[in-house]
Amino acid sequence: MKTILVTGGTNGIGKGIAMHFLKRGERVIVVGSSSKNGNTFYNEAKQLGAEERAVYIQADLSLVKENRRIIEEIESQFHSLDMLVLCAVKHNKSYVETGEGFEFTFALYYLSRFILSYGLKRCLEATASPVILNVCAPGMKGAVNWADLQHKKSYENVSFHGSRLNDLLGVAFDRNNTVGKIKYILYNPWAVQTSGVFEMFDNPLMKNIIKLSYKIIGKPIDQAAELIADLLDNPSENSLSAFKERKEVSLQMGTFDQENAKRLYNITDHLLNG
Repeated sequence: MKTILVTGGTNGIGKGIAMHFLKRGERVIVVGSSSKNGNTFYNEAKQLGAEERAVYIQADLSLVKENRRIIEEIESQFHSLDMLVLCAVKHNKSYVETGEGFEFTFALYYLSRFILSYGLKRCLEATASPVILNVCAPGMKGAVNWADLQHKKSYENVSFHGSRLNDLLGVAFDRNNTVGKIKYILYNPWAVQTSGVFEMFDNPLMKNIIKLSYKIIGKPIDQAAELIADLLDNPSENSLSAFKERKEVSLQMGTFDQENAKRLYNITDHLLNG
């Protein structure tokens, strides 16, 4: 039996992945911020006869201290992980600052994934074939706004910018992956029929256009989860890979620049420990 940790695992793609592995007989730990959604997860697991393999941990992953608490709990209770799936994301229409002084999306979509990737490294390396899958948007163009990493000056294209940070997180993690056991996958699910994507748009007309297009071209959550599960079970031979659905993304794209990855790692390390 494998042990899988899914952040953002009580709704959307994260929940789809969690339920897929529960149905398959694995132990699944989900992290989410809503106790209501956590109870729903438990009830659905019970209906599957999988309540003993289902674990819900409530946490606000936009807070550094909460991410560190999760790491401590996983290390003390489970000791090892086979897979870490990073799905937690939430879109705000305007700038929101966490109680620790970070911009909310930067903290949840990037900092949390950085902390958990490195913090759970030892647990992952305790298993035979560990995998980290970071659900973001590799394969898209864009540049890091080094002058305003946390959107304190201009709150625009926040989620797309967060994906560029996660591209560099994957590159830096692979560079620091000295043991070499962990496969790190950056994954772009493309169009999936979830409600979260509509939160990015304020304009009612644009929101309706996106809803219509996703209804036509978007994949159901179950289908998206199956694609991700297959990739987790059969990762690339390379220690770092990126995919847009099932099409591999070239790591030669400028968004995966090695020097930029090193620069962002150093900035992040200073933010967390300076």
